[in-house]
Amino acid sequence: MAELKIKEKLSSIDSDSDWIQEAKKESSEFKTGKSKWVSESGIKNEAVYKQTCAAAGQIMYHVHFCFADWNQFNQQTAELEKQLAERNLKLDRFGVSIDASMALPKELRNDHGNHSALYFSDQSDWDRLASVSCSQVHLGDNMIGSPASFDSCVHALKAGITTMGNISQYFGWDYPEFPDNCSRTKETVKAILCMGVHKSEGALIHSNLDDGYGESTENIHELLGMALIEKYIVENLCGAHLAPSFGDDFHSPYKRLLMLSALKQIYGDDLTGSMLFTNKLGRNHSDSSLNDVHLFDSLLFDMAGQVHYRTGHAVTVMADTGLHEKVTVEEIVRKLALAKEEEKYIGDVIKLINFEKIDEVAAIQKENGKHFATAVLDTLSSYVDIKNPYSLMLAIKTIGVKELVQQFSDPNVEKIPTDYHHFEH
Repeated sequence: MAELKIKEKLSSIDSDSDWIQEAKKESSEFKTGKSKWVSESGIKNEAVYKQTCAAAGQIMYHVHFCFADWNQFNQQTAELEKQLAERNLKLDRFGVSIDASMALPKELRNDHGNHSALYFSDQSDWDRLASVSCSQVHLGDNMIGSPASFDSCVHALKAGITTMGNISQYFGWDYPEFPDNCSRTKETVKAILCMGVHKSEGALIHSNLDDGYGESTENIHELLGMALIEKYIVENLCGAHLAPSFGDDFHSPYKRLLMLSALKQIYGDDLTGSMLFTNKLGRNHSDSSLNDVHLFDSLLFDMAGQVHYRTGHAVTVMADTGLHEKVTVEEIVRKLALAKEEEKYIGDVIKLINFEKIDEVAAIQKENGKHFATAVLDTLSSYVDIKNPYSLMLAIKTIGVKELVQQFSDPNVEKIPTDYHHFEH
């Protein structure tokens, strides 16, 4: 894209920031609640828990549920608590899918309509989500980055849900029912600022990198470049704590460790990750019973990476059929038990991994990503105020990540493709 075209696209973006201080003030008028898990665990918050486990090299576990409604939520979480207790297993956190309409402003939702996942009518529903005692809840899709970002963020924090995303979806997802990107951007920035206000209470902004950028970034250094731009916006401009994640679309164990090493180099000891998602693209679709192979391939090296790099990411246990409302608690608990058995092999597996070589290659990819991010920001600075999170985010959204990659990714650097384009979506 020629710079003249960039100028034309960005000509209408203003740098109004009068509302930013008001958003911070509004965000400071309430305290973060405590989930039942936090209250009964006696810990300060999930972020501190993650940092403590990471420092000790302790593996944490994440699963994801697609509850169709609140009845299924009640039944399955009760069964989950029962089975975990019976098998003496610990599940550190679990994610849930929320109804897609929750991404829209409240006035555009229908409280009495047909919903395919959990729907929140008021604060009591958010509180109910945080009432599970055996594990801490995580919220990803349709939260921060959506048109309803700020409203949802406030409700979640009040309930004691402190890790939420998915900021990369602001750049990678669109909502046809709500095409007003100016309003969506403002609500997203307000939510990020809110998470910054509550950072000391454990607020972490989750970003699933390959989920948000996978279609637009064909190579690892480009994905890392977007991770650096996100970090600049969330941490430098808004004062919040970013918890980067990946794994949905990484099939190769080598590339999974490469990404983890690069993120560790970017963040240093300040990295507190959310979770490493299990590869879902390379799974066997004709015989799902074979998908243990794909699950434990990811888990083996993700566990090794956590023991070595100690980034605070939970590793993800996934059912044979992936993310589906018909997945049973029995299957999830059985997979968790198998994963705990696999932990016994990690000590010897680590001896076989050349982490020095991985770090060396990751450093090159990180630097290439830094060059890409710097080129993007330097060019945008000629047209918008890149110290204003609203202006910068809207500028990137307006141009599009794919266009930025095509324009500013150096074709001469060493390329390591992500696995996003290796499989059908």
